[in-house]
Amino acid sequence: MEFTFITEADLEFVNEVRNDCAPFLHDPRTFTLEETKEWFKTKPQWWIIWKDGQRIGYFRTSNYKGRSIYIGADLHKDYRGKGLGYQSYREFLPYLVYFFKLRTLYLEVLETNKTAISLYEKLGFVKFGENKILRNGASIKSIVMALWNIL
Repeated sequence: MEFTFITEADLEFVNEVRNDCAPFLHDPRTFTLEETKEWFKTKPQWWIIWKDGQRIGYFRTSNYKGRSIYIGADLHKDYRGKGLGYQSYREFLPYLVYFFKLRTLYLEVLETNKTAISLYEKLGFVKFGENKILRNGASIKSIVMALWNIL
């Protein structure tokens, strides 16, 4: 696997994957390609996940503070259910830790996303807390997970 910073050439792919994954995310909105291009001007720190010369998904990071960061990933629908999410995290996390000199990784996952929770637990993340979000008029738990002392 390879990981590269997103570029403007990746935005159509990112937009497609983001919109397809929207039902599983905290923010279920979908976006036009033009909206994605505007968002890209904010200079997000996202990485494209490559396998055998093909883009298969991306990693997203946010809330970088001190020696911690929030992370998430979304895979294109053609690459889900094949163990590539686990493989991508296993290969990307050491790079991310080195790049940012991190001690702690955090993520948030909706309690309804059992597949993702299982993946994160397999990677060593543990439940750290929870928040409530309103989704389609219903309150849903957002589970905060952490991976500590990784350097």
